[in-house]
Formats: sequence, structure tokens, C-alpha cells
Amino acid sequence: MLPKRRKPEKPTKGASPLDEKARALEEKQQKLQAEIERNQRLIEDAPKIRKEQERARREELVKRASRTEARRGSRVALHDPRYGFELNAAMPARVKSLRAERRRGRFLFFVLLCAFGAVLYWAYFIFTHQ
Repeated sequence: MLPKRRKPEKPTKGASPLDEKARALEEKQQKLQAEIERNQRLIEDAPKIRKEQERARREELVKRASRTEARRGSRVALHDPRYGFELNAAMPARVKSLRAERRRGRFLFFVLLCAFGAVLYWAYFIFTHQ
């Protein structure tokens, strides 16, 4: 014969520390389970999100590349293929990169600074050694 089952005891009014600890652990487990599910959904959706971001970036690049600039001679502006030259034939088209212009400008500044230093040196010796 099987032993009799005990009736579940009703919890007493004062919860024991073990019951509180078990309840806290159960709540923590539920929170962790919810976070795991959220992370799983994020992992599943990551390729879709990545594709959407790449598509948006491509569209932005295409939109930026197709936009015409108000400045003349801008490298970003799309040129009309029917006209080989700019409207002002006397003005040459800009083909040099901005980096080359900055490098040339720095070199010119250095040369002018050296020339200014040489003039100051010459003026100092002229006026002090008379």
C-alpha cells in the first residue's frame, strides 16, 4: 500500500528567511530568463538590423553623391556630360586635390616665415652694428 500524501501546509503569517530567499531567487531567475529571451531576440534580429543600417547608409551615400553643390568647381557636384568645360572658359577646372593645396600652402608659409626671419636678422645687424 502507498503511503498517504500529506496535505500541503498553509504558509504561516510570518514568512521564514528561507521562504524570502527562495522568493528572491525565483524573482531573480525570472528576470534573468526575461533578459535571456530579450538577448535571443536581439541576436535573431541583428542581421536584419545590420542589413537595414547598410541599406540606409548606401541610400545616404547615393543621395549625397547625387546632390549638386552651390560652389563652383566642387568635386562633389555632378557635371553635365554634354558640356566638357565650365561656363567660364577662362577659368581652368580644378583638378588638384585639397590635400595638395594644403601641403603647398604650408610650404609657402614656411618659406615666407624663413624669409621674414632673414629680413629681421639682416635688419638687426644693420641697425646695431653701425
